[in-house]
Amino acid sequence: MSDSMSVSFGWRLADDTRLKVTFAAEVVAYQADKDRWLIRLKGPAPALDPRVPADIRQAIEHLPGQWVFVPNEARNGLTLPLKLETLTGRIRYFYIDDPRNAGSTPRP
Repeated sequence: MSDSMSVSFGWRLADDTRLKVTFAAEVVAYQADKDRWLIRLKGPAPALDPRVPADIRQAIEHLPGQWVFVPNEARNGLTLPLKLETLTGRIRYFYIDDPRNAGSTPRP
């Protein structure tokens, strides 16, 4: 499958502001049993407001090339609300390697 899509992620920052980031992505596969898509984020990362904290900015800038499963609604433009822990790797969401492979590495 060689398809593309845009996917938007949203995070609530420590100061209660919301950050929305939209990436271009390569669609890799569809999992019908879970109604979700495996995508790989394309780079470069979108430009961020300079007021975004440096650690958050750096984590987002490292997302291109990462693999992620997204619900089917993501193809319809829904912004996926995520916890900040998805950027630090404390919540496994983004992967360095294809997560369908045994022993795939979650993003640190």
